Formats: sequence, structure tokens, C-alpha cells
Amino acid sequence: MKKAKVIPGVWKSTDAAAAAKDFFTRPRKTAVRELMRELCSDEPFDHRCAAELARLVSRREPGILAAFGDVLAEVAAGLPMEEWQARGYVIVAAAHNALTRPQRLRLLPLVRARLAEDRIAVRAMALEAFAVLAASEPDLRDEAMLMLEDARHSSDFALRARARLMLPLILQAEIRSRP
Repeated sequence: MKKAKVIPGVWKSTDAAAAAKDFFTRPRKTAVRELMRELCSDEPFDHRCAAELARLVSRREPGILAAFGDVLAEVAAGLPMEEWQARGYVIVAAAHNALTRPQRLRLLPLVRARLAEDRIAVRAMALEAFAVLAASEPDLRDEAMLMLEDARHSSDFALRARARLMLPLILQAEIRSRP
């Protein structure tokens, strides 16, 4: 993963956007391999950068990391509490890359655990992950709609914003699933 002109320990949204742009200009296998190596490294800074990149590229192209869907879930489950940003980013990436029902159902308990965390940002990212899973799992859509409705009226801006972002995803999934 390219981290040119990045001060160690500092990773801004502009750096993440540049890394995502770079990711899509490189040979796919190389870019994915480097991303996964960084995500699985022992360095917290590398985890955070790679996790955000994984989230961004997975949002843009769901399933892009599908070959590593189980690895993403394992990384999300294994990151320590102090790496809260990476934990949130990876759970979203894992949801976008859980392409089979068994993968989505295995990821569900981890997403539910993140929804109960104290950090608002982690809960907001878990809300997004739940909505992504629910878009593909009809049995979860009613629960997702209730969560999104509650979040739309939350006093926490991050939850309100994420709910507004995810609501169309669930509504479109419902429309597509109608006979």
C-alpha cells in the first residue's frame, strides 16, 4: 500500500482517498496482496491505514476482497479495543466482502457486538455493516430498518448521518426482492 508523503502516525482522509485512487490504478492482485499484508501486519498504524483503505475500496467495489472475506472477519475480531478505528473500518470492509450467506451469518455476531460498544464511531460503522449485511439477508431487513430509524433520531451526529446514508440501501434491497 502506497503511503507517500505520510507522516508516521498521521493518516488523514486525503491520504486514504489518495491510497484508494492508487489502489485502483495498480494491478489488482498486487494491490490486494499489499493491502492484506498491511492489514495483517503487527503495526497498529499499518492496520488503521489498511483497514480504512479496505473499507473505501470495498464500498466502491463490493466483493473486491471477497477472497479474503474470512480473513477480514478474523482481523476485525482480533484487533484490540485501542485500535478502534481499524476495528470499525474492517467490520465495514468485511460486510462488503461477505458474499455468501454463511459468511454473512458468521460475521453477524461480531457486527452485533460492535453495535453495543461505547464508542459512537464504532457503533456507526457497525450500523453500516449491519445494513450492508441486511441488504443481502431479507431476514435482517426489519431489524435493520428499526436500527436505522432509531439512529435517525439519535442525539449522536455520526449515527444520524450513517442512518441517512444506509437507509436507501435497505429500501432498494426491499424493492429488488419484491415479485
